[in-house]
Amino acid sequence: MSDQEIEALIADVALRNDRPSFKRLYLFYYRKLFCLAKSLVKSTEEAEEIVNDTFLSIWLKRADLQQIRNFTIYICTAVRNKSLTAMSRMKVYEHLSLEDIDIDLKDTGYDGEENLYYADLNRILSSSVDKLPNQCKLVFKLVKEDGFKYKEVAELLNISVKTVEYHMGNALKKIAERLADAAKPAKNII
Repeated sequence: MSDQEIEALIADVALRNDRPSFKRLYLFYYRKLFCLAKSLVKSTEEAEEIVNDTFLSIWLKRADLQQIRNFTIYICTAVRNKSLTAMSRMKVYEHLSLEDIDIDLKDTGYDGEENLYYADLNRILSSSVDKLPNQCKLVFKLVKEDGFKYKEVAELLNISVKTVEYHMGNALKKIAERLADAAKPAKNII
């Protein structure tokens, strides 16, 4: 859908309370917004609720829609903010699962001591991600957990690809530092 078509639909909704135009906007944006919300809150039900609440808010404030310069940025920001609020409410960020880095201890063949070492390593890794600044953590999770490309993350969060690269570099540097710090006591024992 082109920007002109979106603007025409917004005008129909704002000026004529046109439900079919609102439904077209909803159907056009739903998947992208749902993916954004779900990547943050990790819950299908919560993501659906966030997107639907966002559209309900837009419908209730439809008379003001024409004041919005870029509807796509506006609605993505609204969903992101509602998702971050839900994350803090649900404390989802305390239970991150880093599937791409997680080590399956059952199939390693290691003894108990090695299993404890790898479990501790995973705990330190999760803790390191938890301690990242919110935007940095969000970018890291979208790229590493959800498999988004840098360009896709940039579009979802309305930031530049360079900013995504900066956050990823920062995240990886801080995680590496924390892992190195955690390894120092082990070096002193040996």
